[in-house]
Amino acid sequence: MKKKGEGEQAEKGLDKKLIKLKRKLARAEERLVDYERIVDRTQHLLNTRIEEVEAAHAEVQESEGRFRHLAEAAFEAILIHADGKIRDCNEAATQLYQLSRKKLIGSSILKRIHPSFQSGHLDWLRESVGQPAELTHVRSDGSPVAVEVRSQEIFHHGDSALVTAVRDITTHKEMQEKLQALANSDPLTGMGNRRFFMDAGKHEYYRSLRYSQPLGVLMFDIDFFKKINDTHGHDAGDEALCSISKVVTDTLRDSDVSARIGGEEFAAVLPNSDIAGANVLAERLRENMESNVVPWNDIEIRFTVSIGVAVLREGDEGIEDLLNRADQHLYRAKQDGRNCVVTD
Repeated sequence: MKKKGEGEQAEKGLDKKLIKLKRKLARAEERLVDYERIVDRTQHLLNTRIEEVEAAHAEVQESEGRFRHLAEAAFEAILIHADGKIRDCNEAATQLYQLSRKKLIGSSILKRIHPSFQSGHLDWLRESVGQPAELTHVRSDGSPVAVEVRSQEIFHHGDSALVTAVRDITTHKEMQEKLQALANSDPLTGMGNRRFFMDAGKHEYYRSLRYSQPLGVLMFDIDFFKKINDTHGHDAGDEALCSISKVVTDTLRDSDVSARIGGEEFAAVLPNSDIAGANVLAERLRENMESNVVPWNDIEIRFTVSIGVAVLREGDEGIEDLLNRADQHLYRAKQDGRNCVVTD
């Protein structure tokens, strides 16, 4: 009977262990179900994230495609650069710089800048962000090209970069220079006009004061000019006026500035000329005018000039003071019989 009782106890013990194992297994199965749910949820989130990344990547590619399309359609050169290196460019850039895209990409942007601007390249880069800046770039053969640049900060492949639009303004600058020349030139003789002369005269006046150098001024006009017009016609008078330009150029120094300031009246500023030097030049100019011959039809037109000379004095307050005295001396030369020089 004792063995039977021991067997029953052992059987009960096994049942308890089995129950515990079943409970553990049940809990393990529950945890496994939870893990599977977590895995499923994680996989779902991962799949969703992958789809979002793929969509974002596709959007970026589409955006880059649109940018590339717009950049290629642009008339201006487009450069994307960072840390001084060109990362990308459009076809217009290859035409502007006369280089292939392969040679442009990876090259230093400083190589595209004229040496006269390279020392301040960081300044123009900063100044060109959001507003245009004018400078000079160079083509592959080293020839300069005037450009206007405007930059904008962007992110390019995850990094900070600049996209710079480069516009060739060579034609615009040439037109500006032509307009400036027209504004400062006498259309008949090609000499400087009164506006040009006054600007140059003021510049030379202040330069003489700064460096304590002498300064002379000539004013002269054609004697009896009305007689030339009345006798031979206004076209002949115009020809006589035009001939003065060559005589002045051949007589005065390269540093002297001359102009037609009205009618038959002309003037010249003589930098670094005292009264003696100014008188020598004035007398030489008078002689050359007297010996000048203007062919007209079958005749030769000759004329003389009267000249007034003034030099910078203590107390002069501007180039106008010298011009006023030279004008007074010119009037005296007319009174003294013409074809002469009257000086301070």
